[in-house]
Amino acid sequence: MSDSYVEEFLPFKSDPDLLEEYVNPDGGIRMGKIFENLDLLAAIIAYKHCGNGKEDVSDMTIVTASVDRLDLIKPLSICHISYAGYSSMEVLIKMEALQDGVFQKLKTNPETKVQGETLMIARFIMVARDPYTNRSIQINPLQLENDYQKKLFQIAEEQKVKKNASAAAALTILPPTEEEKLLIHNCYLEYSKYEIYILFFQLLSNNILILDKKEKPDHIIRMDETVMESVTFMQPQNRNIYGFVFGGYLMKLAFELAVANASVFMRSRPKFTALDEISFRKPVPIGSILCMSSQIVYAPGSPHKSFQVSVTADVLDIERGKRDTTNVFHFTFICDNPAMEVRRVVPKTYDELMKYVEGRRRREVGLKLRGLYNEASKGN
Repeated sequence: MSDSYVEEFLPFKSDPDLLEEYVNPDGGIRMGKIFENLDLLAAIIAYKHCGNGKEDVSDMTIVTASVDRLDLIKPLSICHISYAGYSSMEVLIKMEALQDGVFQKLKTNPETKVQGETLMIARFIMVARDPYTNRSIQINPLQLENDYQKKLFQIAEEQKVKKNASAAAALTILPPTEEEKLLIHNCYLEYSKYEIYILFFQLLSNNILILDKKEKPDHIIRMDETVMESVTFMQPQNRNIYGFVFGGYLMKLAFELAVANASVFMRSRPKFTALDEISFRKPVPIGSILCMSSQIVYAPGSPHKSFQVSVTADVLDIERGKRDTTNVFHFTFICDNPAMEVRRVVPKTYDELMKYVEGRRRREVGLKLRGLYNEASKGN
């Protein structure tokens, strides 16, 4: 496992020009730029693992299949392969805080459950393909050298099994559980309190329309009121070595749209905490038009401070007038202002209810996974 180890340093303090490329309007770091770095770094690690020390690895093609999870606070990264199957591998990236070249000892964050100096954990799934047939090809197996590496490998195997089980129980295949059905009914009752009831009365042969509406409180917002969209032309400057749009660039676009939507929803700047599983379903061609649509899909409201933003990326076919979905991103944000109350999102349609239930599932899985990696990091 250690043969694929790579360190990448971003010396913002000593390099003002580098900092200028990454700084955001609030004086922090643009996480979208970090996403681009992470995707590129994951590919470098994957090729290093499969290359056996060779510089020329043209006999295989490695692409990002998915990003299973990312929990992030501050950038500066160390990474290596944590799992290898027949043709796929998991690239584990950990970000550490450095001050004057020394790791900072930070307190445990109550939201991310991350201890010590570890500030971020990301898991990229990379797959190897034959460049001519596009079929799976075998990669190098992993040699586990210590208990920490064995624990990481075990977690990756368990997550692979859970991922397959979750896919089999997806809401597009199976109906919601009994507990989730009760949640759906409660959402219906909540929305019904503020629905408009229309009554018709006949009076002297004239139709009179009377609207009876219960005022919606400020801490409640309908899900269909949280939609925000963007449209971007895909330029050749953002292509990867295969001639399609670089996956990290798509992650950046999705993240920045999600931040904008989360800011409007919160009426303040949100704090990013996690990127849930995304799958790269189809490549995005250079020259295409990419339409992104974001929506707040899960926000349980007070006393909870976190909420989820979903971003769907579609390629617009201008000749056929159709849209093909290439990616769906799921971001988790949090309000770190104790005096501010996060609004509750209420779904109405069945489609919105399924998004709400899916968001709740992702939140629960994410909390468990952060706990697993935190346990594996103890004593390392």
